[in-house]
Amino acid sequence: MSTTLLIIITLITLVVILGSVYLEMRRQIKPGIKVYFPDGSTQVRYRAKEEVPMSIHIQNKGRFGFPKPAATKIGIFIYAPTTFLLKELRGGEDRDTEIVKAPSGGIFGGMHYLGIEETFILFHKEEEVITVDMQMPQDTGKYSIKVTILSEQGDLGIHQLDIVVY
Repeated sequence: MSTTLLIIITLITLVVILGSVYLEMRRQIKPGIKVYFPDGSTQVRYRAKEEVPMSIHIQNKGRFGFPKPAATKIGIFIYAPTTFLLKELRGGEDRDTEIVKAPSGGIFGGMHYLGIEETFILFHKEEEVITVDMQMPQDTGKYSIKVTILSEQGDLGIHQLDIVVY
């Protein structure tokens, strides 16, 4: 067999393998989600015991260099320390929400949460705003809340937002 034929067969094999890898990566790419407050930051400040309708923005930012898939049948869960008084979560199709205490242990131990399930589809660069009606704790300090997002494409991450209570 000639060297030229061997090089051609090797190149064809390489192209087939790389094409297969690319197609498999496209199939498995999940939406890239960004979670932030209205000013674009991940930290806000509120007074102790203040009652607020806190807005949280959720955006499908996509992933660099890859297809930008939509996130479908999104479920959003807001976990906050039990010192916060959670009242209501609105967004998507404004479904009823229920305050539930998170199981003890793990990163959600000592927290309770509100959730909305299967509310909307989020296309690339689209943004959804959800609102959490809540009362801040009596004690000042920096608190973290967790926003978990699930979708038909799988787990889209646990996002941390900070609240400074003064």
